[in-house]
Amino acid sequence: MKLVYYIRNISLIFLLFFPIHLSAQTLVDIKLNSDFDLNRMPVSAPEKWQGLLGEYILNGKIILIREINGQLHAIDDLNDQEVELPLIETAQNSFIFQRNSLSQKLTIEQDDRGQGEALQIGDEIFLRNRIEPRNGETYKVSLDKTIEEYTRSALNEKVPVEDGDFVASDLVDVTEYIDHVKLDVRYATSNNFLGVPTYSQAKTFLQRPAVKAIQKANKKLNDLGYGLLMHDGYRPWYVTKIFWDATTGFERDFVADPSKGSRHNRGCAIDLTLYELKSGEVVKMVGTYDEMSMRSYPDYKGGTSLERWHRDLLRSVMEDVGFRVNRLEWWHFDYKDWQKYPILNETFEELSLAN
Repeated sequence: MKLVYYIRNISLIFLLFFPIHLSAQTLVDIKLNSDFDLNRMPVSAPEKWQGLLGEYILNGKIILIREINGQLHAIDDLNDQEVELPLIETAQNSFIFQRNSLSQKLTIEQDDRGQGEALQIGDEIFLRNRIEPRNGETYKVSLDKTIEEYTRSALNEKVPVEDGDFVASDLVDVTEYIDHVKLDVRYATSNNFLGVPTYSQAKTFLQRPAVKAIQKANKKLNDLGYGLLMHDGYRPWYVTKIFWDATTGFERDFVADPSKGSRHNRGCAIDLTLYELKSGEVVKMVGTYDEMSMRSYPDYKGGTSLERWHRDLLRSVMEDVGFRVNRLEWWHFDYKDWQKYPILNETFEELSLAN
């Protein structure tokens, strides 16, 4: 165990001085997984492997453990060479794989909660690269001020002025138009990346044409046994300003620049996921909502076949009706006509009265 702790310290030092910057993903277009087949839903991965899935790192080199159709795979040198290595289980947490016509052994050590802690190949020990929140908890940032201070400052700022002819805003409450829709508006609670509420009401508004498009997507999903769970829609501009002021560094890859406004501010962006109509349970995806890590990328290769299939199902159906997935967030979809609408700053109270 002393060797494990020593390597952990070396890995942390490497990440401190050579961080993996997430915005590199924005330089390329994200294509839907070519293996996605609507008519071939994968089975659930064995429960015993759940804790083994994830990234392991040694001196900047990452090995990703994922599941593909009932078999564990290792992607050696993630984000670089990326060699896919099917694993054959020989004992609990012990596997062999073929590389250059030679068999090699791979073992994974688990902690007392069943989470993979260290991965060993030969003399090399890779430690868990904990990019995900622990135990499914919501990702949190550290605030330098109280939310009241952030809010006062944002409300005193002016909304950016844009040139152009915009169509009139027609924001509507999605719950009045979409069957079986559920809301989990995290920003009206403390269960969000700030850890405090920034919305005064747990409601979701969108421009009417965007809602009509989602109605079509929802009908297809309902026929397949799924409903939509919505986390966020229209967002007043001052809240975008709060998000920007409360984040730093790579965290700002996941929030909009208030000087340009966001598509949420125009009522043309929706954050959503799937739930099962029969059980009411939220569908598990590769990464969690609002998670500021690479697991949020819509083409991230980790997780299980079933998690990736559900992520691709949501994206496929939404893009068929005129939305486009955000390059860094599998849950975020922008409506095709977002540029036709102005940046808005109406409060939820004002919209509720208007509706």
